[in-house]
Amino acid sequence: MKRIFAFLGLFVIAVSAFAGVIPESVLDELVASPNRKLQNTFLNDEKVVLSLTPDTELSRKAVGTWAGSGSPRFTTENLFFLKKATLIANSDNGEKCDTSIDAVSKVVRSISKMKGMQYYSNGDKKWETLYHKSHLIDSLKSKKAIPDDLEGSADGKRFYCLQQDNSFGQCVYKLEYFQRDKNEPNEVAVCFTNAENLKYGPVTAVKPGNLNINLVVIDQGSYYLVYMFVQAKYPSLPFLESRLNRSFNARVDAIFKWFSMAF
Repeated sequence: MKRIFAFLGLFVIAVSAFAGVIPESVLDELVASPNRKLQNTFLNDEKVVLSLTPDTELSRKAVGTWAGSGSPRFTTENLFFLKKATLIANSDNGEKCDTSIDAVSKVVRSISKMKGMQYYSNGDKKWETLYHKSHLIDSLKSKKAIPDDLEGSADGKRFYCLQQDNSFGQCVYKLEYFQRDKNEPNEVAVCFTNAENLKYGPVTAVKPGNLNINLVVIDQGSYYLVYMFVQAKYPSLPFLESRLNRSFNARVDAIFKWFSMAF
């Protein structure tokens, strides 16, 4: 009986916190899901009907970031429910852990800390390192490593980063950041767009501008709502498509796990 009341208490708090941000029917499903996660994925010419996008400025911006050549062949939206108490429990700082929106702003700009991020490879059926290198660079030309930029608000900041990817080798991304902390709900967002070709072995898997990875974190009091929206276009090659689809979905889970452990 106590467990039932505890669940109902969590549910009531969640409904109150997210009122107006996501429909109650979506919230019901999200809170009840085993991993506090919902996902919609659309492949090839399948009609994209988004149903998980939070009604916030930066979430709406995220779903409108596609500027690639032609239409994406892969689209996935993912919605996560994350308690701030979980961030504290996962943190080495314990009760001193800062879970404010400003802390979120710093975490999503801590590109160097993405080095060593783990993901589960469905192809190899084991955990592997996603990024063997990860750091900001001064320019596309020189690619000189520079420190993370954690000062002030993230809003309007633009960088390039270099990552040594387990699947694609060396990757360079353009990063665009947004932050809203004056009006509710407070939120932070970042969009990763590949600035160079992504290679899968000898094959050019994704041309520049044809991969967008969006992360939006929305402050809702005791909880965060995390929305991830990914789109990609790649060659219509059967042996390649399934591998890339698995890889992009694995990145969503890896980035969320990294975020939840990074405070």
